[in-house]
Amino acid sequence: MLSLPATFREEHGWIVGEFPTLSVASQGRTRVEAERNLIEAAQLFVESCFERNRLDEALKELGFTPGHAGDQTPRDYLQVPVELLASRNDSTSHAR
Repeated sequence: MLSLPATFREEHGWIVGEFPTLSVASQGRTRVEAERNLIEAAQLFVESCFERNRLDEALKELGFTPGHAGDQTPRDYLQVPVELLASRNDSTSHAR
């Protein structure tokens, strides 16, 4: 499970959500829909990077540091369930 800071804003009648630490964004007609879509987008991002064997590289490029608080600006944090795909793909990768 990833706990990621999220930001939300209204744009042209849509709620736009973003995980700045992953450079992932999505939108919805309501806050709940925007949150759900944002979580799904983050899951797809992680899954895609993992399947292409680029997850570590992508996270490093983004400056992502697991367990690091980073800036202390109050934000919403969303829980992103991430199935580390090693077991699903029978991989022996680092993602165990």
